[in-house]
Amino acid sequence: MHNTNSLRDEIHQQHEKLNEQPFSKKLEYFWDYYKIHTIIIVFLACMFGSILHTIVTQKETVLSIAYINAFPNVEDEIFIKDFESYLGLNPKRQQVVLDSTYYIDDESTSPYAATYSQKFSTNAMAGKLDVVVADTVNFDFYGNQGFFQDLSKIFPAEALAQYTNDLFYANLPNDEIDSPVPIGIRIDKTKKICETSCYPNTTAYFGIVTGSKYVDNCISYLNYLKE
Repeated sequence: MHNTNSLRDEIHQQHEKLNEQPFSKKLEYFWDYYKIHTIIIVFLACMFGSILHTIVTQKETVLSIAYINAFPNVEDEIFIKDFESYLGLNPKRQQVVLDSTYYIDDESTSPYAATYSQKFSTNAMAGKLDVVVADTVNFDFYGNQGFFQDLSKIFPAEALAQYTNDLFYANLPNDEIDSPVPIGIRIDKTKKICETSCYPNTTAYFGIVTGSKYVDNCISYLNYLKE
């Protein structure tokens, strides 16, 4: 009991001495004894703030679009924002992502060509893409590998009939139907594509990626391009 009281008295005396010291000495004392605790608390606060900021500001991507071998004009911010407005999105919570950096040429010896091709295949198979717009050669190549959905299973017959002369057909692998099915719609002459000049003198097709969760938004994008 005597030892306990002595310890308390000593602590009390130390506090009294500290109170008599100037502010700089108090700060030095605090840093000497509590710097580890302070560093840990600051680190945890910063980490928590960063996580909270990410959660609060993170946007849901409701449509991811890939353009293959297009001029980059199509990525114009006004163009994207206009379509987001067309969909009626909440700009603070939702977004549309468009990537026109896919330059794919199987005949090219450039190492970049293989990189773009791998990037596209990886993103498409990982479910990170919803819509693909591509030149004829690439659309045919990826279409016959099953990258795009059968549009006859998405559009009513009467709706698809309006595109009769602009449909792209392919034999899908592992499909129950032996004959070619419509997987693409020609869009290089639509109003918006012409305005951006992203496919000058080139035939381009629109396709919906297999496994897309946002088919309705894909259709809305097609309608937007025509307006």
